[in-house]
Amino acid sequence: MVMDLLTNENFIRFPMNRGLIEDIEIFGVNRDWFIPFLEEENDIIVNLGDLNQWIGLEDESGLKHVKLEIKFVIVNPKFELIRFNRGYSALVDIIEAEEMELHVTLPLGTKMANNKTSGEITLSKEDDKNKSVSILACSVLNIDRKRRYDFLVNTNHLKTILNLENPDQLVNLNYKVTNEREYYVITVIGLGLFIFAIFRFIVLILGDAEEFDIRYLAAVVAFISLYITILREKYEIPFRKVLINTTVFIGIELIIELIST
Repeated sequence: MVMDLLTNENFIRFPMNRGLIEDIEIFGVNRDWFIPFLEEENDIIVNLGDLNQWIGLEDESGLKHVKLEIKFVIVNPKFELIRFNRGYSALVDIIEAEEMELHVTLPLGTKMANNKTSGEITLSKEDDKNKSVSILACSVLNIDRKRRYDFLVNTNHLKTILNLENPDQLVNLNYKVTNEREYYVITVIGLGLFIFAIFRFIVLILGDAEEFDIRYLAAVVAFISLYITILREKYEIPFRKVLINTTVFIGIELIIELIST
C-alpha cells in the first residue's frame, strides 16, 4: 500500500488492529530509506525524522510531501475457493480508508476474473453492501512471473460508500481470481491420459495386452515431470485434487504395465 501525505510533523500515527496484520515494513519513497516505527496498542507511530531529508519542496502552508510504501502480511485473510480449485474470492477489511495506492499480487498461474483486459476490485461498506464502488486497475505488471495489479483509490471512490467525516468505518475490499486459460489445457491433457490409462489397465487385466508402446511411456513421463515442476513452483492449477489423483493412477498403471512386460 502506498500513501501520499502532506505534513509538518516528525511523527505520524496510523491505526493498526493487532492480530490482523504482521511483518510490517515502511519505506520512504521520496527519501529512499526504510522508516522506523513503534507499535503502540492499536496504532503505529512512524518516525519521519528530519523532514528536510525528504525530497520535495514545502507547499504554501509549510507542509512537506511524504510518500510511504507500507508492506504487511494480513493474518488469516478471508479466501473462499471456487469449486474444483477454479480460482478464489478474497475479502480484506480496511479501517480508516483514505486515498491510497493498492498493489495486489496473485499466485502464479492466476489472473483477476472481473475484467478481461484489466483487473477490478470492489469496495463496499461493511454494514451496507448496496453501497459499493468498482475500481479498475491502472496498471498490470509481471513481477517474478506473477501478475501485480495496481489500483488508485481516491476521494471520489470513498465518497460513494462512506461518510468521510467518520473515518472509523469498516470497508470491505474484495476481488475474484481465476486460473489462466492455458492451465486448463494441462488439466485436459491429464484427464485424457487418465482415460487412456484406464483403458490400458482393463486390457492388461483381461490379458489382451499388446506390445508396450514407448510413445505412451514418453507421454506419461513428460506429463508427470511437467506436473511435478508446476507443483514445485507453486502454480495454481484448476481441478488440482482431481488431477493429483489421476496422476497417481497414471503413474501406478505405468509401473504395473512395465513390470508385466
